[in-house]
Amino acid sequence: METMDVFESNSAIELRKRLSEAQNIVLTGHRSPDGDAVGSCLALWNHLKENGIESKVVLPDEFPGFLNWMNGVDSIVLHSQNEELAEQLIEEADVLFVLDYNSASRVGAMQYSLENSKAFKVMVDHHQQPVDFVDLMFSDESSCSTAEMVYRLIERWGEEANLSVRSAGCLYCGIMTDSGSFRFPSVTPRTHKIAAALCEIGIDHSKIHRYVYDNNREGQLKLIGYALTEKLQVFPEHKSAVISLSAEELKSFGYVKGDTEGLVNQALSVEGVNFAAFIHESDDRIKMSFRSVGEFSVRDFSANHFGGGGHHNAAGGSSTDSLEEVVSKIIKLLPEYSGKLNYIAD
Repeated sequence: METMDVFESNSAIELRKRLSEAQNIVLTGHRSPDGDAVGSCLALWNHLKENGIESKVVLPDEFPGFLNWMNGVDSIVLHSQNEELAEQLIEEADVLFVLDYNSASRVGAMQYSLENSKAFKVMVDHHQQPVDFVDLMFSDESSCSTAEMVYRLIERWGEEANLSVRSAGCLYCGIMTDSGSFRFPSVTPRTHKIAAALCEIGIDHSKIHRYVYDNNREGQLKLIGYALTEKLQVFPEHKSAVISLSAEELKSFGYVKGDTEGLVNQALSVEGVNFAAFIHESDDRIKMSFRSVGEFSVRDFSANHFGGGGHHNAAGGSSTDSLEEVVSKIIKLLPEYSGKLNYIAD
């Protein structure tokens, strides 16, 4: 028996009415925003604007440059660059969207403002184990992306036929990037139907793919080559692979945000590997990306050892320890999970 769609209740319709009456609507995404976070925020921003409803997008920090083609990027307020304005907008909001994250801790330095905002908070998210800090929660971990959920919310409002090419392009980008170009197990027939509907609106799906994946700088390609030839460690006895990059290594290739996007999937693509980790130094912490194929839960691995979270086969984490300490810890943990990783992925 199928479970009820999270948008089937009247709360989705009541939300639409609340938006039409709201004075200050703010759309927020998580720290280190990716294609799904930015795409979800800008898709909803564009759709509301085209229906006469103004809103603001506030993000914790910068996003990769390969997302700069989306309509509305110039209007995004980054907390890392304009803290005063970002916090003022959150404080004055009467409706605040929590898009593509399910814990206040995921917004970094914006957390205090978010938690103390008196706005009516609405979560639209697809990650596991949401924290209930909002007034209205639409959580669906079976969805491949938050962008897919935003489309379904607009569909529940009966407005999918009015989606513009601008909104549809943002939604397609979010779905495409978070589904691994439609190859992850979370992709369903509904995902493809939504993608088809977006194409029928008039988006150029080939151009969007090219913007995101075929726009590499020379330094970026050399960095990826260096990471794979010099820093890839494969542990066949544990069916695992690890890549780590220091801040100095990143700097030597002129690193900019987004350059290592998908690198963890390269490690996972090694024959026989069921678990992969990519670890690198950022300004204030060590960031980790974990991927798996099959039954091994990287969400549990990240949550148990690094306070992270995400999905069964795709998760992240962070640490204030040194890069060497984090890499050493992960490698030392592998024998403990060797038995659980000893399977042939379908």
